[in-house]
Parts: sequence; structure tokens; C-alpha cells
Amino acid sequence: MTMSQWQRLVIGIGTVLLLFGCKADLVEIQIKTKDLKEAIAGEQMAVEFEAEFSLISEYDDETKGQMNVLEKSVENYISLEEFDISEGDFGLTITIEGEIPLLYAPDGKIPSNIESPWAIVISDNQDGGSLSGYPYKLTIATTARFSAFEGELQNINFMLSPDELQPIKFKLRSSKDDQLKIFTGAVEVGGESRVVYETEISKRITLTMKGGVYDRTSQVIYFSI
Repeated sequence: MTMSQWQRLVIGIGTVLLLFGCKADLVEIQIKTKDLKEAIAGEQMAVEFEAEFSLISEYDDETKGQMNVLEKSVENYISLEEFDISEGDFGLTITIEGEIPLLYAPDGKIPSNIESPWAIVISDNQDGGSLSGYPYKLTIATTARFSAFEGELQNINFMLSPDELQPIKFKLRSSKDDQLKIFTGAVEVGGESRVVYETEISKRITLTMKGGVYDRTSQVIYFSI
């Protein structure tokens, strides 16, 4: 292998690892109280998400080829609306838009027929104590399809490994006449970091939950509606 071929190989592998081997910069998820109520009632629901990745790489033919293969693989598992790549002064920005399932599983067990590698899961709150006033809790979890998704990416490149845990920005919106009360922790609200946060949402709120504890565990929001 020549030096130029080796350099192209290193760049190609590095490009992929930076995109899928690491976390997204942020995954934004929009949920309305109407969505929560319909999911709890047993409806098959999905909500919109937008994920953004920063990538230090030139957008050459090799990178384009790898991105095309990855996009096709992702589409096998995730309902995509957009897979956009833009060039900037410091590399590439990859924006992925699509839908993620929102489902109600009283015991927190995700049905095996969910196609997406991730799902937003509403379950019954069994924690009790000071949280007993919140009958439900919401979290993001991997599904039975995550292993297959990971395997397909590793078939493209054995070093690919999507991260189960991602930084999340929840945009919660209260629909007409709904009363949504939430309790959570380790969250940023309005630019301020809160160890514990409890509020009733009359219109809308943005909760950013990333880094720290969320590098080791999923985000959880207790709620009543």
C-alpha cells in the first residue's frame, strides 16, 4: 500500500468513526401533550427528531461514497426525512431529520416488532415516594433492533459502533387545555443548569440533557397529564 493510499484509508475510517462512533452534537426531539395522550391510549405514534453531527473532513469523492452507503443503511432502520451534508470552514455538518417511535409500555418492555434502533418509551412509574404524584415516566431506550443496526454498520466498517446514549434536547409543548407537570434532574432550562427541576408546562419548554450522568445513563422525565 502506498503512502497516499494509507492516508486515504485513515481519513476514510476517521470520517466514519467521528460520525457514528461518537455521539451527535445534539438530538432535538419535539413532543406534544397530544402525542403523549395518544400513545398512552395505545395509538402507534412517532415524533420528529433532528440530529446534528460535526465532522472534520473534506467532502471528497471518498467521503461522499461512505456517506451514501451509511445513509442507505440508516434508512433500513430509521424513518428519514432528510440526510443533509453541508460544508463549513471547519469541516462538515451532517443533519439527520426523521421520526422516532413514541410508545406506551406499562412495564417498560419494548415490543420486539419496533423497527427503529431507538424508541421513546412511556412506562408506569413504580418508583413511589416523593415521585408518587407522577404516574408516568418517559425515557429513550434502545430496542431489539439496535444490535442488527450496529451489525449492519460494522459490516460497512468493523470499527463502526453507534452510541446507545445520545445528548437530547426535548422540546415539550402543551396542547390546548392539557396540564402537563414534569419532574426531572440534571437538566438545562433557559440557559440555567438545574440539579432537580419540577414545573407545570402551560405552553412550551425546552429541556437540554447532555453530558455528565447522561454519558452513562438515559434521560428520564417523570410526568403527569
